[in-house]
Amino acid sequence: MSSRTINESNLSSLDQVRKTEADVTRQIASAREAAGQKVARAQTQANDLLDDARQVGKREGEKRYKAIISNAEEEAQVIIAQSHNRAAHLRRRAGKRFALGVRYSLNIIIGLEDTGEYK
Repeated sequence: MSSRTINESNLSSLDQVRKTEADVTRQIASAREAAGQKVARAQTQANDLLDDARQVGKREGEKRYKAIISNAEEEAQVIIAQSHNRAAHLRRRAGKRFALGVRYSLNIIIGLEDTGEYK
């Protein structure tokens, strides 16, 4: 027989139950502690994953934002170039019409053109 069996056999039934109860209580406490440590590790890992996801999301958001801004700037440059071209066209047209208007007015003043009015 082992020493444990000898010791347990020397204990009364009530003492054996108490000893078994104490052993089970220690095992439960140990299991609770181990479970608590696993939960803590899982929470830490989950928080790390959330932080990683936030960082990835932030980088992707910034990348998309920069792409949108870049596209908007390119579109703005195209619109500005078109506006400059249109303004130059209108200035040329206005210059031609102004010259024609001045020449027409001068011809009326010196009598080379008929204004349609009776003299």
